[in-house]
Amino acid sequence: MAEENINEVLGIEDSSTDSINSSASEENGKSIDNVAENTLTTIAGIVLWVGIIGTIFCLFTLTTTKVVDPTYEYSIHYDTIFNPAGLAISIGVLISTLTTWALLKVIANISKTLKEINSKI
Repeated sequence: MAEENINEVLGIEDSSTDSINSSASEENGKSIDNVAENTLTTIAGIVLWVGIIGTIFCLFTLTTTKVVDPTYEYSIHYDTIFNPAGLAISIGVLISTLTTWALLKVIANISKTLKEINSKI
């Protein structure tokens, strides 16, 4: 067993013969349907872009706060200060976006790989 090629044991052939086998499997009616995986990959891309835009929006709106400056007696004057909670929320949005995107991509890739392995067995 140790001397045998692992690809032969699993039934995986070289990439040069994969194109021949894929056309033969499509003729036999065994084409691999990756519609769900492609949809999941598309959703992952949308989640990534919306999350990045949301992070930028949070950075500009939540990291600064206007407060009334008490030194002015006869008029209301606002002073802008940094808000560390807004920065923490922005970083949390970015991290959760990247985690969700990576998780969706991994699930789609696992599904594609399992379908390819199943079609070769």
